[in-house]
Amino acid sequence: MCYNPSNPPVESIPALIKSKRKERGLTQRALGEMCGYTGASAERVVQLWEYGKQSVPLERMRTVAAALGIPVDLLVP
Repeated sequence: MCYNPSNPPVESIPALIKSKRKERGLTQRALGEMCGYTGASAERVVQLWEYGKQSVPLERMRTVAAALGIPVDLLVP
């Protein structure tokens, strides 16, 4: 596979979630709460997404994408 600077490699979904969250200055808990989760589960669910242990649920993709400022299709594997 050759590197082509005009077509950089696609970032994995977990890495994208983490990088966009950090760009927006959000903690894992804050992002989770913006997406409808509460308390410690808000932080934990984002950890699972960022480590690739769990996918973003289909019913929350629009909310997560909006919170991260990205198009929804970037969250679809």
